[in-house]
Amino acid sequence: FTRMATASPTNEDVAEVRDNLKVFSIQSWVCHGYVGNKCVVFALQTLGIEVDTINTVQFSNNTGYPSWKGQVLGGDDVWSLFEGLLQNDLAHYSHLLTGYNASVSSLRILVKIRDKLKEINPSMLHVCDPVLGDEGVMYVPQELIQVYKEEIIPGADILLPNQYEAEMLSGIKITNQTDALTAIDKLHQMGVKTVIITSLYYGPPDHIILLASTPDPATPGSHRRFSISVPRIEGYFTGTGDLLAALLLAWSGTEPDLKVAVEKAVSTLWRVLKRTSTIRKETRGDLPPPVRAEGKAVLAPYSEIRLVQSRQDVVSPER
Repeated sequence: FTRMATASPTNEDVAEVRDNLKVFSIQSWVCHGYVGNKCVVFALQTLGIEVDTINTVQFSNNTGYPSWKGQVLGGDDVWSLFEGLLQNDLAHYSHLLTGYNASVSSLRILVKIRDKLKEINPSMLHVCDPVLGDEGVMYVPQELIQVYKEEIIPGADILLPNQYEAEMLSGIKITNQTDALTAIDKLHQMGVKTVIITSLYYGPPDHIILLASTPDPATPGSHRRFSISVPRIEGYFTGTGDLLAALLLAWSGTEPDLKVAVEKAVSTLWRVLKRTSTIRKETRGDLPPPVRAEGKAVLAPYSEIRLVQSRQDVVSPER
């Protein structure tokens, strides 16, 4: 495990680089709360990065509530929106960010979109949050796993699975660091360059571990790896993976040292959750954990992250 020794850019350097970043984000949208694109757009625009979106679903609220209403876009609908961008010569992006997709058809259209975007800009990077589930609970149909393994991951540049998703995609049960590194190696073998497992639970019970692996430019064919241990904040939160993906994209796009970029992203996320937890306790007290029904958690409204109230942490993360 090594740290990449490169000089940090100045504020002026960061601003100049961000002026040249433009993100295309394809994932969910909610009217209330901060998950999917609702979360991503706020974080990226707050950091001065342009972002266009396609909302694969539009729901009243996240699906952790007892009920929700809304629509799911089919693959043809997603492609139709993208065609409009193409016809007007608007599909010029530095990054493609993908998250929640509910169907095989929309996931396969995503591959088609990515291929076209890389044809337009061969240096475009695909940052993929492979939203499958968490803590043993699947959020999407089982058949999406194979599509990710065979079609999405081989063309992705940065993959951001949680522990459960890393296990599903690699076929490796993770109980310790050795298992996690084996899972990462499996994912690298599928073609993805950088893998960041965003939440691992084999460490101390009061901490969550993040483990990253990225190509080592000094030694072709090898990878530099590092881990970060983060104090756990008790509670149940939504949108954490979406926010972390947006922050990792933003900071890795401007910070040459990936470890520094990850530290900044994790610092912001931790402070957002800390503020959310504090506000929740002040307004609602210590509430019991959510009940589980039919294999999924039914979450109370207090799990919504306080993103607007944390905008200064987005702009100026501490390390």
